[in-house]
Amino acid sequence: MKARKFAKMTATGNDFILFDNRNIEFKGKEKDYFRRLCQRRFSVGADGVILIEESCSADFKYRHFNSDGHPVHICGNGARAACRFAYQKKIAGENITFEVNETIYHGWCSKDRVTIDHPAPQDTQTELGIIQEKTFKEGGFAIIGVPHLVIFSNHVQDVDVNELGKKYRHHPRFEKGANVNFVQVLDNHRIKVRTFERGVEGETYACGTGAMASAVISHICNGVASPVEVKTKGGDLLVKWDQGFSRLYLEGEAHLVFEGQLTKRHHF
Repeated sequence: MKARKFAKMTATGNDFILFDNRNIEFKGKEKDYFRRLCQRRFSVGADGVILIEESCSADFKYRHFNSDGHPVHICGNGARAACRFAYQKKIAGENITFEVNETIYHGWCSKDRVTIDHPAPQDTQTELGIIQEKTFKEGGFAIIGVPHLVIFSNHVQDVDVNELGKKYRHHPRFEKGANVNFVQVLDNHRIKVRTFERGVEGETYACGTGAMASAVISHICNGVASPVEVKTKGGDLLVKWDQGFSRLYLEGEAHLVFEGQLTKRHHF
């Protein structure tokens, strides 16, 4: 059995295992295998697995699986890591197109920064009436690839993200669950965000789509203006949008950590 090569990438504290799957070695049904690979201390360890595949209409096709092995539509930081991988492997140039579920996205690579674009938020709501804690202020809900709830706090560093995130991630209002973002507005162009991610089922160092959702809801509720510097545990991201929210843009660092190959013990 041949060795299975992989790359470990990081993007603002989110880490991913990437496979060049243009030979279709993976079918996308390897839930248990991906889950095992993402286990920290027992395997490579990561927030998710990304497959880079051939596309007829873009430089590559992107498929993403969370650390629980389940597929997710798109991950903002994962997509940025995928762009860096494709650029380094000469699958794409500095200006990149990639396909996700027959939708075309764009990416731009510089020396140490990667930017992606994203379609306008969907199903944006600001009056849910579900937040129970008096120390929080309800922000709202938006779908940016995946569903996001935004909750405002004056002291986000004191929030028990795993406990409260689990509570609202499973709220009956959200049929498929939601990522939960706890946001502190610092000024007109800066916010601090901590995110509980479904699929990972815990707090992550950053969440790209969560950063975009938090910036948009902060704009609607608090007048925060583009560009928005989003401060996360894993570093800073920059979120921008065009006039009318037809496109969002997510910018931040993304780089290769190491490359390796999986032993026979890690095969199917």
